[in-house]
Parts: sequence; C-alpha cells; structure tokens
Amino acid sequence: MNTDTTLRLWQALPLAPENDWPAIQCQITLRPALWSAVAHYLSTADLDHLPLGRNEIGEGAYCNVQEYDTRLEGKYEVHRRYLDIQLLTRGQELVWVAPLAACHDAEGEFDTAADCQLFLRATDARALEVSPRRWLVLFPTDAHMPCMALGAAPQPVRKVVVKVPL
Repeated sequence: MNTDTTLRLWQALPLAPENDWPAIQCQITLRPALWSAVAHYLSTADLDHLPLGRNEIGEGAYCNVQEYDTRLEGKYEVHRRYLDIQLLTRGQELVWVAPLAACHDAEGEFDTAADCQLFLRATDARALEVSPRRWLVLFPTDAHMPCMALGAAPQPVRKVVVKVPL
C-alpha cells in the first residue's frame, strides 16, 4: 500500500485532535508498510472482542488488550523503542501527557526489556481524554500517565494499546 493510501486510512480513524498529526505523517512516510498494517488492523479487527493480553498485528507491531478500573493516582511512563496508540472500546479515561524533559523523580533506571521508565511527577502536564471516539498517539518524547479516572470515581474500561516500533 502506498503512502497516500495509508495517510487516508489514518485520517479516517478517530484520532483525538490533540495528536501531533505532522509527526504521525512523518512516521507513515518513513514506514508505510508498518503503518498500513496497523491502520488496516484497527479498521477491521473487532477491537471490543479481542482476547485480553498481547495480540500480534504484523510488521513488528502488536496490541495489549486490558480491562481495568481507572485510577485516581498514577505515575508517568516513557518508552524508547515503541510509540503507543491508546484507545478505549468501552468507557473513558484521562491520560496526563507532559514533555519528557518535564519529568521528575525517576523511579529506577530505564527498563530496556519492558521499554519503560516511570516518573513520579511532571510539570507542564495536560489532561487528554481517551474514549472510543478519541484515540491518542504517544511518542517517546511524550511522558504519559494513563488509566486515570475522568471525574471523582474510577470506572471500568476496556483499553487497546497498540505498540508501534520506531
């Protein structure tokens, strides 16, 4: 599939307006086969009925399907080898996003096997809503605290986190 077709597939998905569309376009241009495989999967898979856990997509991409109750407290996380596409098939949550440079109080070293480092706090963070109609793309420069309650009480959600290799 060519780059233009892949771009059109991505433009048809319910991405939140806060996403960095130029950065997404750049990634699509660099690896159109990968991004086409992910867009096709997200457009055709029955996301609400995928089995919990890891589901292979292809081209090195996969998704983790989770069901949980949102939280009132959390930690920021960052990744180096993958970017995240976070979407909910049921419920809604907030994901706090901050620049990686604004993270403080690292909890340990970067875990290369898990492709993750945690931080206890960050400045310049903004809360972004994730729902079935507002998907969020997070790059390695985006520290993010996912799974946060929208409102005063936790609620159950079903989440798909697509891991796209860089």
